[in-house]
Amino acid sequence: MNAAAIEVVIAEDAIDRLADWVQARSSARRAPLVVMDANTREAAGVDVVAALQARGVALEEFVFSERTGLLAGPAQSQAVQRRLEGDALAVAVGSGVITDIVRHAAHAKGQDFVAVPTAASMDGYASGMAAMQVDGVKVTYPARAPVAIFADPRVAAAAPGELTRAGLGDLLGKATARVDWLLSHLLYGEAFDAGVADRVLGPLRFASVSAVRVLSGETDGVARLLGGLIESGIAMALAGSSRPASGCEHHASHFWDLLAARGQRQHASHGLQVGYATRFAMALQRYALGGGLNAPALPRPWRDPLGSEAQAWLGAPTPEIVAAVEEKQRFLAAGRETWPADSAAWERVRARLEPSLALFGEVAAALDAAGIPAAAGYLEVDAETLRATFRFANRLRARYTVLDFLEGQEQLEAALDAIGL
Repeated sequence: MNAAAIEVVIAEDAIDRLADWVQARSSARRAPLVVMDANTREAAGVDVVAALQARGVALEEFVFSERTGLLAGPAQSQAVQRRLEGDALAVAVGSGVITDIVRHAAHAKGQDFVAVPTAASMDGYASGMAAMQVDGVKVTYPARAPVAIFADPRVAAAAPGELTRAGLGDLLGKATARVDWLLSHLLYGEAFDAGVADRVLGPLRFASVSAVRVLSGETDGVARLLGGLIESGIAMALAGSSRPASGCEHHASHFWDLLAARGQRQHASHGLQVGYATRFAMALQRYALGGGLNAPALPRPWRDPLGSEAQAWLGAPTPEIVAAVEEKQRFLAAGRETWPADSAAWERVRARLEPSLALFGEVAAALDAAGIPAAAGYLEVDAETLRATFRFANRLRARYTVLDFLEGQEQLEAALDAIGL
């Protein structure tokens, strides 16, 4: 699916336009499957079903009964797959979990799906990646982007305020994700698409300066937040990965998800976790890239990255974690040709990064407005867990971030001390 071809409708008549869109294509398809949970059925699903039925569209409903605690995992995807017959269109009515379940199921069956967002809570609506819980680890799989997105901003504005705060946190996290991607490009030659990165920059700037307006529940503000989150997802689909929108702040969120799966804390909203982690990711990036470090030496190889200290937090490494560590070790070993050779080269790297670091002040102010603090204790993450998060979260993904840079310079512990973790 060409991400640029995704039809996106954010309008008060979006559900009627969805019904017209499906009706125009229904003659060539089996009955569409409308997937929702108990909450999203009430928020928009009833209206989606009614609008389709009013146009004579036969349909099937699949409703997850959970009102809280539903996770996107293989079992949930398989349950949807069993109901997707022939070339039936899947219609995902919900936010992150429902959309990921349906995206994964539709990809597995080789079928199309349509997203109907019910909250401005996350950036994955347009993404071509599905984030799934596997043995407690959040694993991102290639999947398919939706063929269309139909969102009524009034539905998103009426969603619980925590969901809008989560969407704001997720979008603000693009500030540190941008730095991590550009850093990897400048140090290791990882492919970097400035056009794709800049598609996320506009929504990030809006979120940074409009947090109060968005959090007031104003429909237009929430609509622009939702549009920005969708644009972020399109950027991911264009890049073929979540790189434009996910860096070490997301790794921290995955680390906390893993602890929750192990029963060490309660599951919390992805977007709030990302916003919280962004606080500390910004501090680490300022420490590493803001002028305090001399020209870096070639990175030191990892020493026992999955040893007893790491396993005390991560548990016995899953195959996904082992594979991520092995891939990252190969990546780290291949950077000699592109590594900055001297102080002048390092200053050129820093100069390229400085405009992105300059966004951090407004991002921090927006996080303040959202009530996402810069201190231990939020979301049941105590000081010990915070330090461990930024010490070991880079084991969960092969993606290079500032955590790997600092660890390669044997400066990670010093950086954590310097920012108070």
